[in-house]
Amino acid sequence: MIYNEKETMKKFGNNVKKYRIRLGLTQEKLAELCDCSSQTISGTETGYSFPFSKVLFKLAEKLHVPLTYLFNFGEDSVVSNREEERVIIELLSNLSLEQKKIIIKIIKAFE
Repeated sequence: MIYNEKETMKKFGNNVKKYRIRLGLTQEKLAELCDCSSQTISGTETGYSFPFSKVLFKLAEKLHVPLTYLFNFGEDSVVSNREEERVIIELLSNLSLEQKKIIIKIIKAFE
């Protein structure tokens, strides 16, 4: 399917938002990681604007996805198992020791 510019920007922005939320990042934090303003992230996510190439590549890097995932507008844009594992590892690495102990107890409850 071919999308017009407005649809492409909106779908791209939806993907950025989806991956940002999966990592538990705020727009402000993602902006900080990408060396841009939170308005840039907000504009990108709403489809109002499109990031410059410098920010575009940083978005993919900081969201831990290949750049092509941000442009995948099909139904099959689900993150692969390997990508899901990376997201889990990223989220766990940001937890305190006490929080990690709680997560271990929760996981063991599923065994």
